Amino acid sequence: MPRIARNTEEVDSVKQQILDAAVKIISNNGFSKLSMRRIAAQLGVSATTIYNYYTSKDELYFYIRIKGFERLFEYFEKAYDIPVSTREKFIGIIHGYVDFGLTYPDYYEIMFLNRNVPKFLDCVGTPLEAVATKEKAVALKPFIFTVEKLQHHLDIEPKLAYELAMQLWVELNGLVSLCISRLLREVNEKQQRFVDSYLDTIVCRYLPVDME
Repeated sequence: MPRIARNTEEVDSVKQQILDAAVKIISNNGFSKLSMRRIAAQLGVSATTIYNYYTSKDELYFYIRIKGFERLFEYFEKAYDIPVSTREKFIGIIHGYVDFGLTYPDYYEIMFLNRNVPKFLDCVGTPLEAVATKEKAVALKPFIFTVEKLQHHLDIEPKLAYELAMQLWVELNGLVSLCISRLLREVNEKQQRFVDSYLDTIVCRYLPVDME
């Protein structure tokens, strides 16, 4: 149960509890139903306690996205740092994206599929501009990372690396979205087999066998 934390470790723990509660509320009821009072009721504390850590539900929303994109980037870094061939590193990144989405579907929906939620441009010139700016930078890290690595290892122009990364993202986002919405399972009972086969197709399409 959250309480006023006394040290950094306790503060981080309480903030994560609040984030997790907010994620569940958004996932089950939508962003419009999120409120500090509702989070407090779920955690068994007063709304004042929640305000000790986050100033508003909009600020909280940005911190949820920050946490989600930080986790996604960890998947990318972990895959790239494994001592295997470059092609295997990128295969790991591709699978890592999907694994992240299926492991954290509630976060994924908030990161990529929510409508009518605060955006960076909405916050320019407001008290939320700082956290919105941070969220934008963190959200772009996995994409920028992919572009830079594709450019380096394929020895291609930045524009082409950008286009390849965009195409990869579009395909992977579509696949994950179909999985977490359960639509794919409705039309294909052997979902995991299809996912594995489709990822193999993506790998063959985008990653040369002799990739260095």
